Amino acid sequence: MKASSIALRRPAGLGLLGLALVLGLSLFVLVAAPQAQAAKVNLNGMRTTLTTDPGTTSALFGAGIIPLPMAPSSIAPTADAARYTFPITGGRVDAKTLAGRITHSGGILLAQRDGMGWKALSLGKFTIHITGAPYLSAVVNGGDRLTIADLDLGDAQIRKYAKGGRAFVSIKNVGVTLNATAMGALNATFGTALPDNVKLGTANVLARVAH
Repeated sequence: MKASSIALRRPAGLGLLGLALVLGLSLFVLVAAPQAQAAKVNLNGMRTTLTTDPGTTSALFGAGIIPLPMAPSSIAPTADAARYTFPITGGRVDAKTLAGRITHSGGILLAQRDGMGWKALSLGKFTIHITGAPYLSAVVNGGDRLTIADLDLGDAQIRKYAKGGRAFVSIKNVGVTLNATAMGALNATFGTALPDNVKLGTANVLARVAH
């Protein structure tokens, strides 16, 4: 049985050098595309902890606003503030630069006593967006997802390591500052007059890479 063949015709006006460049470019695309795709890794668990800023914590309590964890988040007291833990549910980041997103369950419910009832503002299902200008988004009051905070990675400590046959990504000392959108919602809900940009605290991220 005769093997079939495909004749490679040189386009009119394209010299040998031009044909070599076309073949080289084609080969580069075929090789580089899978490598670029393989540079992304999926995440499938662990946690992000947020230690609140003492000044912000004091201002909220002074206004009668109580920041409560939304299940399955948890809270633990610190010397002068609180530490929240939010489970990581997934995400996808660049294996080298970590650009991408990290998703969470749970959130924070801000509540204030109002006569016989309560006023409340919920910020849930946090997503960390690692870009040229990192930010945090959340589902607000169970509705739209909005950008609620700026993230400062200027002093962050980033480490990638393997343990027990699994790969992990650790990002420590991430500054979290609530933006005008979040503070506008907070002031409108509780009748406060807090500034547009308020330091919420410092976050540490520990994410596990999916198999």
